[in-house]
Amino acid sequence: MQITRNADRAARWMAAVMCAAALSGRGEPTPALNWRMDTYEPVPPRLADPLDGATLSVSGQWSDRGPHFVTDGKVDANNHWACEQLPAVLTVALREPATLQAARIWFYFGEPRVYAFFLEASPDGKTWTRVADWTRNDRPATAEGFVVPFSQPVEARALRVTITDSSVRGAGGHIVEFQVTPTDFAPGLRGRCVPLDRITAANAEGDETQRCWRASAWRNERAHGQFVVWSSEPVPQLRLSCSALRGARGAEIPAAAAVPRFVRYVLADKQPVGDILDTAERLDLPAGGYRPVWLTVTVPPRAKPGLYRGTLTVTGEGGRVLAFPLELTVLAARLPDPEDWAFFLDLWQHPWAVARYHGVKPFSPEHYRVLEPIYRELAGAGQKALTVTITDLPWNHQNFDAYHTMIPRVKHPDGTWSFDYALFDAYVAFGRRCGIGPQIHCYTMATWGNRVSYTDGATGDTVRPVLKPGTPEHEAYWGPFLKDFQRHLARKGWADDTYIAMDERGADDTRATADCVKKYAPRLKVAMPGNHPPSHFKGIDLANYCQFISHVDHAFLQEAAQRRMQGKTTTFYVCCGPRRPNTFSASPAAEPVWLGLYAAANGLDGFLRWAFVNWPRDPLYDSSFGPWPAGDTFLLYPGPRASVRWELLRDGIEEAEKIRLLRAEKAVTPALADLLAQYDFKRAEKSDAAALDALVERTRQAVQQAAAALR
Repeated sequence: MQITRNADRAARWMAAVMCAAALSGRGEPTPALNWRMDTYEPVPPRLADPLDGATLSVSGQWSDRGPHFVTDGKVDANNHWACEQLPAVLTVALREPATLQAARIWFYFGEPRVYAFFLEASPDGKTWTRVADWTRNDRPATAEGFVVPFSQPVEARALRVTITDSSVRGAGGHIVEFQVTPTDFAPGLRGRCVPLDRITAANAEGDETQRCWRASAWRNERAHGQFVVWSSEPVPQLRLSCSALRGARGAEIPAAAAVPRFVRYVLADKQPVGDILDTAERLDLPAGGYRPVWLTVTVPPRAKPGLYRGTLTVTGEGGRVLAFPLELTVLAARLPDPEDWAFFLDLWQHPWAVARYHGVKPFSPEHYRVLEPIYRELAGAGQKALTVTITDLPWNHQNFDAYHTMIPRVKHPDGTWSFDYALFDAYVAFGRRCGIGPQIHCYTMATWGNRVSYTDGATGDTVRPVLKPGTPEHEAYWGPFLKDFQRHLARKGWADDTYIAMDERGADDTRATADCVKKYAPRLKVAMPGNHPPSHFKGIDLANYCQFISHVDHAFLQEAAQRRMQGKTTTFYVCCGPRRPNTFSASPAAEPVWLGLYAAANGLDGFLRWAFVNWPRDPLYDSSFGPWPAGDTFLLYPGPRASVRWELLRDGIEEAEKIRLLRAEKAVTPALADLLAQYDFKRAEKSDAAALDALVERTRQAVQQAAAALR
């Protein structure tokens, strides 16, 4: 099964990148790449399912379209049960009897089709009672499915769906997915406060007396809480509101600083995961459904220390209301503004992916308008580097959308070169206005595959030679550019902030590239993430070096400490690996926080990840791309919408900044020091999710306890 899934993903990945590579660097986005599902979620979140462990039988089956598709939890029109002969009958024998009140059925919706059907229930699998009659149905099947209320609640050991007719003659019957709604829920809209964790049917329901959110925060910190609501009956138009949080003597955190968001589900390796923090103002809650709610409170930098109280209110149509008390203790300690954080965050940006998704011309005014809130959100986490491309396809074809050069070049018939800096200048200025920087990382003189490109001034053709670093041809291509580029950067005042960046290059390519930079543009620096310690690159001045987490060992950490004394930056990164800890769509919620704490515990300057908005085709529906774990290519969703993992990664960076400040005040307690000593990758890799979560939570508490002593 695993082999089939990976083969399918690899095939989709290759098709996508081959199509994306055909895009021109500055042309209009290809409409075919903007296709996306029009359903809100792949599968709406539902509570514990009576169909778990059910036995399915059918009246017939076409080819490999068996009944197993019907209860696999995936609403995918291509994967359905099919029977060519009508009536087509699906029988579902439950593992245990259940009292049921409704069903939801998705018929095949890949093209407009109308199905007539009825539904029966049986207490023993022998005696059947018709509970819903849709034999006169005239509504076509859709990706939303049909909610089918029963004429009255029934105690059932088995259910039977009979398709009697189809609008496509001779096609038979087809069911994509089947769900049922039990009646054993407490009536009405229910809810509780829950930990910052992934919410599933297994942990959604719980003690409803646990309504109150209690937390502590520094001034100028984002504090997060999570709640979950559920209902035995449909609750249309569910909406969220939050009051101001009020403290003693008129102190107040305004309501605008307390933002509740619905958690939206997205496919991650073909399974729904709650990861999107949605911007929707209201949602319908179906019968038997649940919905997590994420609350973010941004504490004002000048808030008075003390206890603040407020209320999160969840309201549904018909006057149904749930109120969640909020209690936030604001400490006297204060975080600096993100631009003043010492933590070196480097999440690579991909403006072409944003242009394609929004259907705008790259680097047009419309493009910059949709980029701005994305880049400001990134700057709000302390991003220190702007990702710039100085050649086409610096990473070859590993992205859904191709990267292109921001500095087109022409080789004239007399052998001279000209370089167009207009796009580069505008983009760098834009990034700086958004607060990203000060570093400018230019990818790359050592491309994956060694292919570069330029325009032939005589013919206008694009030439794409393969030039290996260290060869005369490579130097002849890059030398004139570097000299001219350094002059241009000096005029703009950017030379000292600019780095020629490479990615996971070997020692020979790295040395040849660094030597070329030193020869032709000595003011520019070199940056690289890699798989070896800096000492592996002898004689090469790597001003900014990032080590893959699995290669971080004691010797590397000693080098990192020496490099810090030399004024150099040393960070670590994760990408498509390791499996744990990481920031994938389905990663347990503690893992992104762990990454920030790991940097602080081990004396590393920060963290790098290869993709912030490197979106696949339809990221709001399916976060998967290529052979990598889902969510590997991005952290922020279109909208822009934050993700659970993005907020928690930023949370981990805040924790790292707190530890830095506690160290500066010599306020790290023995308890906190003991916990930080446990942040080791090999240990984390072998830990289960519960152990990692417990370590992170204990560390958070120890940080707050140490901070409480500060005045």
